[in-house]
Amino acid sequence: LRDEAALLTRLVADLRLLSLAESGQLKLERVRTNITELIAHAVEPFRLQAQSGAVGLNLELASNLPQVEVDVDRMTQVIRNLLSNALRHTLEGGQVTVTCKRATSQQLLITVSDTGEGISSDDLPYVFDRFYRADKSRSRTSGGSGIGLAIVKQLVEAHGGKVWVESQPHRGTTFGFTLPS
Repeated sequence: LRDEAALLTRLVADLRLLSLAESGQLKLERVRTNITELIAHAVEPFRLQAQSGAVGLNLELASNLPQVEVDVDRMTQVIRNLLSNALRHTLEGGQVTVTCKRATSQQLLITVSDTGEGISSDDLPYVFDRFYRADKSRSRTSGGSGIGLAIVKQLVEAHGGKVWVESQPHRGTTFGFTLPS
């Protein structure tokens, strides 16, 4: 009962966050942040999960990246949502890689790539829609609520960035987003 109540509480909080972001009313607490440290901190809690699933978890962070002005909690949530999905869909022996580098002199590019099952081209246009789940057969407990990627999109855009996905079935998926630097 406690676990179900916690799940519902998180779902309500996520829906509230999504509604605020979509209406432009989400308040961001932006601070100058070392993006390398933010990403490393966001990834760390997933190391044990990756290890227990025999999935390699790699960080490829360029050196001398500039500080960025972001809401640390929200940007951590973006990375964790993407990483959680990548690990959920990567089989034993696979790899998940988080990268950050300069896209241009004014933008950083952050990606989360996996060698997992991939997403069909029919589903790709809809993955950022709220409640959309490419695999309808998964249960709500194992498959999530279908709003994590909608939250990612709204939070990235609230920071002035763009988000996208590239995938091929059985060849893996890459979610990427830009941030102004």
